[in-house]
Amino acid sequence: VGRNGSGKSTLLKIAAGLIEPQDGEVFRQPSATVRYLPQMPDMEGFATVRAYVVAGLGPADDPYRASYLMEHLGLSGEERPNDLSGGEARRAALARVMAPEPDILLLDEPTNHLDLSVIEWLEEELIRTSSA
Repeated sequence: VGRNGSGKSTLLKIAAGLIEPQDGEVFRQPSATVRYLPQMPDMEGFATVRAYVVAGLGPADDPYRASYLMEHLGLSGEERPNDLSGGEARRAALARVMAPEPDILLLDEPTNHLDLSVIEWLEEELIRTSSA
């Protein structure tokens, strides 16, 4: 939590291993899985929401979890990414990062474009998850 421009997104990107810090060191447990939800998810190149969400799974991840999340987030999976509203795109991105049940889940502005019922569901789902 901090004001605009204070470096919150940059810190999350460093923690996710997407960018290197200008100074200092970062230690990540080599075996830890990390997933990062950016403010502006890139769905370019995916024909459907399902393809986008499933692409975030690893070989050992449960594809049922992806279906469960899409269903609870009000997505059929057949939607075309280019046709999504801001809220639908955010829900698809949440399903993608949450489906693998990572050790560490980094969410940058996760409630942007979400209505109250989805925010409440997300809060409950995050309480149930084993992700840090």
